[in-house]
Amino acid sequence: MLSLVTLKRLIPIKQAKGCIAQLLCMLLISVSNPAIAIDSIRIIVPYGVGGGSDQHSRAMAQALENTSTLKVFVTNRPADGGKEAFKIFFSLPPDGTNILQATDNLVSNYVTGHIRYHPSKDLIPIGITQLTFNQIYVRSDDSRFKNWSEFVTFAQNNAPITIANVGNIGSMEHVMLNQLQQALNLSVFQESYDRPQLRYQALLNQSVDALIEQPGDVKFLLDKSKIKPIISLVNQRPAGFPSVPALDDVKLNITPMYRFRGFFIHAETPPHIVKKLTQQFQRAWASPLFQQFNADNYMDMLPQYMDQQSATQFIDQLIIHYQYSK
Repeated sequence: MLSLVTLKRLIPIKQAKGCIAQLLCMLLISVSNPAIAIDSIRIIVPYGVGGGSDQHSRAMAQALENTSTLKVFVTNRPADGGKEAFKIFFSLPPDGTNILQATDNLVSNYVTGHIRYHPSKDLIPIGITQLTFNQIYVRSDDSRFKNWSEFVTFAQNNAPITIANVGNIGSMEHVMLNQLQQALNLSVFQESYDRPQLRYQALLNQSVDALIEQPGDVKFLLDKSKIKPIISLVNQRPAGFPSVPALDDVKLNITPMYRFRGFFIHAETPPHIVKKLTQQFQRAWASPLFQQFNADNYMDMLPQYMDQQSATQFIDQLIIHYQYSK
């Protein structure tokens, strides 16, 4: 490699000065702008292995590896209703190699003050890739109630009834159950579990009376007929559950709230990395592999993909909605 001294000898002084300046500029750019392609990323999941967020992240990891040169690792940090994962994520450098998988609990935790990070100012959503609804489930062999109307009657006469959910006070599930309590004059004790398997086992072991969850998360239990949905917490019946009553069917005037799942990076991540990651995640989402995953898990019944702009608008509106629901 030619030294700067050698370059001075080979070319005139004026040209040498220009050459040296150009070389220095190139060196500065290479140091300050890490345009080196990211070859691996880590997705940090705020919930335990086996749940919907974990399944979602691992399906996306596989789709990313199939549609790009990325090597993707998934790390689960289930504690404090998602707060532990946020702390870990924000302790890492904003270089795009660490991705936070997050749900609407990111918004509810911010509104309730459990975390201080603003979901669309301290973070950049590089894609919301799932949007789904809630149902209430009971054990298939529970003789106390076979359907929604029997469940409501039992709950009104046997207060309090216990329902397993996920997240802190103020979470999407918590808000939905509060709406049901008020509308139906029920007394509900909400038992929260960070780890999905504990939540599901609590229902199977009769530690709780019911479970509020999204259908894709418990598909393996539905397939085995271990549990059954007794109401879909949306206005009209979803195509995948035509025999399950929805809110309009039972004349319940409450506001449906949805689970979103997406991927976020630090707001200080360099723009060229944000752009590249956004493209990679969108391409992975559109791949047949990930689309099949969504279809297999009832995740294709509501509009799904939101890019950075639409996701930011959606999240900002959701913040207002949660603030109103406090």
